[in-house]
Amino acid sequence: MTKRLGWIVVACALGGLSVGAAGCGGGGSQQETGGGEQASGGGEVAGESEGFDMEGFEEGDPEVNHGSQSARELLGVHPPPTPFDQMTHDDQVYWMVSNVLPIAAEDFRGYDAERFGTSTCALCHGDNAEEVHYEMPSAQLPRLPAPGSPQWTQMQSSPAYAFMNDVVTPTMATLIGEERYSQEHQDGFGCFGCHTQRQ
Repeated sequence: MTKRLGWIVVACALGGLSVGAAGCGGGGSQQETGGGEQASGGGEVAGESEGFDMEGFEEGDPEVNHGSQSARELLGVHPPPTPFDQMTHDDQVYWMVSNVLPIAAEDFRGYDAERFGTSTCALCHGDNAEEVHYEMPSAQLPRLPAPGSPQWTQMQSSPAYAFMNDVVTPTMATLIGEERYSQEHQDGFGCFGCHTQRQ
């Protein structure tokens, strides 16, 4: 319960969403408390607000404001505590939503705020992410030319390639705890970790 609630709060806060009772499991649903008591209809459980200043939380959904810090400053770009491929599915989802998505969303928004003003899991996994079980690379992302081809060389001169190469790829490699692709680490994370290749 604590981990799930923390995940929702972090995701909401860093995503710039409103967090309130309805957004975090309140409202008319039943909630389990530390003592096993339940409340319905948004009623207060005895001791629920002990030690907390609830002023301003009685009406509406308060805005979460983390100040001027960015997701990178708040979370840090570092590998997960357990190698990503050794995590349980739930832990992978938690890491993606609480760490990877906020940083990726911020990076893409910084690159093109008009195009990437709001980012979800579909940013990397495609609109059919759940249907394909978040399998990567995603067939819904732009297909890339073969490395070394004239099209690849042309692509390397674009601002999009510079952003992906200088920001996205090293950040993602770190966040999933992999070496970045190179001649020495050909099994490392690179462009084709997310993108498929044109046939």
